[in-house]
Amino acid sequence: MSRFLLAWELGGGLGHSTPLSQVAAPLIEQGHEVHFVLRDLSTVHTVFGAMASHERVHFWQAPLWQSQLRGVPESATYAELLFRAGFLDTQRLGGLVRAWRTLFDAVRPALLLADHAPTAMLAARGLPFRRALMGTGFFLPLQRQPIPPFREWEPIPPARVQAAEARALQTCNEILSLLGEPPLRALHELLAADERFLLTWPEVDHYAARASEPGAVYWGALPGPAAGAAAPWPPGEGHRLFAYLKADHAPTEAALRLLGAGPWRTLAYVPGLSAALREQLASPHLALSAEPVSMARVGEAADAVLCNAGSGTVCTALQAGKPVVMLPMHAEQLLFARRVQEAGAGAYLMEADVPGHLADRLRRVLQEATFHEAARRFAVRYGAPARPFGDVAQRVAARCVALAGAAP
Repeated sequence: MSRFLLAWELGGGLGHSTPLSQVAAPLIEQGHEVHFVLRDLSTVHTVFGAMASHERVHFWQAPLWQSQLRGVPESATYAELLFRAGFLDTQRLGGLVRAWRTLFDAVRPALLLADHAPTAMLAARGLPFRRALMGTGFFLPLQRQPIPPFREWEPIPPARVQAAEARALQTCNEILSLLGEPPLRALHELLAADERFLLTWPEVDHYAARASEPGAVYWGALPGPAAGAAAPWPPGEGHRLFAYLKADHAPTEAALRLLGAGPWRTLAYVPGLSAALREQLASPHLALSAEPVSMARVGEAADAVLCNAGSGTVCTALQAGKPVVMLPMHAEQLLFARRVQEAGAGAYLMEADVPGHLADRLRRVLQEATFHEAARRFAVRYGAPARPFGDVAQRVAARCVALAGAAP
């Protein structure tokens, strides 16, 4: 049996640990040993459940960059994302790299599976185990020099893109020199791996240009968590809406008050919402669940989904043929929401537009046939019974086992 190290370094929420748990499940069933090195260990019980206490499962705290980068514009390129993770400071980032290497030495994995863990990938260069990446399109940027910017809604000067890439590459190579490893020729080589598990569909890939590139391999989207409460919708007639929103997003409370006024029947799950506010906002039109809701039930019963454009929630809704209204919280979600809207299966609103336009956008998505037809096309293409990608987690795990068996 093999030993696997599954790493998550950057990003928030459950959108990285949940996919790692899904891939780990078949590995554990087959008798392998799995070490999770995670950014946030406080969600272990929520995400992993009984798996967390398995004798062949171990948890470690990921080495993290603690400083905030101030006085700079919003990140527009992968290199600028790396700046916020320490890739401007060779000496201090070097400490994190050495910490990752200490972890690798302690675990001695046959394979590293990294989900948005660039420092782990830098630390792994030259070490005697296989490397694999997994994630949605945003976290596996195009293998080009320079890596194209992702803020496609605004002009980004080429000189800015090139300068950022050169600076991040310099930091990587200074650290690799200290470790006695060969330099990278281009920044995209930081993410060179034995396998890249691109966990999305071509139509909603953040980097739309990738679908037309030769050699692009899509493994399919992982489904949302199957477990969850079978919470009821408010009784009555009319459309049923499921809302999954983050409490710390500024428009969330205003959106919930609008939903509470009807006319739709809404079942909502809002992690981080206090019990007092849940009680205050609940109405004959709005039921607020204190626990995660079964997405299988949502797929069967909802007419549409309102969410923050998380890939897992949106793809699960589309596999069930349900259109979506999205309130993206940051650039990655906005880029994804643009792809979904371009495919005709949903619509998105920016934060400032929520108070004045959310009701109209919900009305359109719930009532206009074109949104439902586009969502049903996703269901026919990627949902049951077609499922052209099969059981994505099982296939990813099987490939990881094959790679581990071929470890040097």
